Amino acid sequence: MLKIVAKRYLKPDTLDEYLVVVRPLVNASRQEPGCIEYALYFDRDEYAAVMMETWESEAALEEHLKIIRAVGYPEKLERYADPAKPSKMKKYNYVY
Repeated sequence: MLKIVAKRYLKPDTLDEYLVVVRPLVNASRQEPGCIEYALYFDRDEYAAVMMETWESEAALEEHLKIIRAVGYPEKLERYADPAKPSKMKKYNYVY
């Protein structure tokens, strides 16, 4: 099992527009085989959108990444990113 934490700092005042684009991604991802959890959080202090995902396996995650790349989500979401603060993604493997 894998946990993914992906943080994207947003440009000021873009949250509402970002949510319009990201909601279909979240909803579709939750339906994918191997998805245990897929949720979006928002840190108002840092103005950052944080995706927390849990996948059954590396293979399920890789399939998910193929899907989102094929429909252009990385580029769509990056439009809202603050260029002064790079996005971060961290993968954690389940231990206990």
